[in-house]
Amino acid sequence: MAMFLLLASCDEVERHKTLTFFFDGVPPLRTEAPEAQAAGLIDNRAADKAPVGLWRTHAPVKNCTVCHGEQRRAGAARKVQLVAEVPQLCYNCHKEFSALQAWVHGPVATGNCLLCHEPHKAKNESLLRKPVPDLCYQCHEEQAIRQIKNHAEASYARCIDCHEGHASAARGLLRQTFLDQPAGREYRSEAYRRSYEEALRRARSDLTQGQDFLALSGTALDYLERGQWWPARAYLEILLGSDLPAETEKLALTEILRQVEALQAGEPNQSPPDVPTQTATDSAVAAEGPAGALRAVRERRSEQAKDIAELYYRSIKLYHAGQVAEAREGFRQVLADHFIPGPMKETARTYLEQIEGNLAPPGQPDEGAMK
Repeated sequence: MAMFLLLASCDEVERHKTLTFFFDGVPPLRTEAPEAQAAGLIDNRAADKAPVGLWRTHAPVKNCTVCHGEQRRAGAARKVQLVAEVPQLCYNCHKEFSALQAWVHGPVATGNCLLCHEPHKAKNESLLRKPVPDLCYQCHEEQAIRQIKNHAEASYARCIDCHEGHASAARGLLRQTFLDQPAGREYRSEAYRRSYEEALRRARSDLTQGQDFLALSGTALDYLERGQWWPARAYLEILLGSDLPAETEKLALTEILRQVEALQAGEPNQSPPDVPTQTATDSAVAAEGPAGALRAVRERRSEQAKDIAELYYRSIKLYHAGQVAEAREGFRQVLADHFIPGPMKETARTYLEQIEGNLAPPGQPDEGAMK
């Protein structure tokens, strides 16, 4: 016990001196670390070079001060002294995975690196606490995994062959190498279909719930600006099938839809929303053509809506100011606009009926009265 307390209270140098005093065969102390290690730029790939079944050692173990610092402690402490808390300690040498990709593994997102990795040494690659897939089954249900398509007996056990351990640009933490394989291309095709059908359902629901031309076209524009052509196509198709666009707008939307279909035909690997590719930026650039055209259509509609709204409120003011002839003409123009919102239309109709009733001779309706 006395020996244990003595060793626990010493730093690395003092501990080595004590061990060599009492025991023979103690390995020499490696007190000097390369400059890159001292700066925190550790090459941890050496930990994965050991043969299967042998210990893999974390590179900073060669110089404990990289993680634990050089401060001497008077006695043993319950909490190990670290130069920074995990995960910031890990990010001194490793990439900050949670800031690099769209989809992040849960333990990484919560900064719990030690849930999967040993800090000093392990017999598993990447210093994993358990071999794959046992490590994965700590959080993921094995039977549920087996039921997923493409997870046959011969393939599902090597989770990291298809999935990234930390973060990925694709949903499900899928690796780009998997997405480029036949099974990955099949997954893409299925994902295209799912994203398109789901977008169709959302667009129909939005239309049923009363979203107007600008709202629906705005959603389509959002998808186009992100290079997500399948859901954009779904919203354009629903919009074209409704009575919301004017004839000139239908012509423009038809041409935009044709451009989107041409982009899809020319880029068969274009991804749905949950499977971005390495060419996602190029896809967004290509989509700027139809996106720009749709943006112009929306701007024209917005200006038209603004003009009608101004005419509507001006006509109400004219009516209350006693200028009923000018108010009548204004309300007639408002009601002639096919796309005026329902409540505004009913109010304008009521005002016009009152004006027509007051202007018509007794027993003789005005020729311009509303039917």
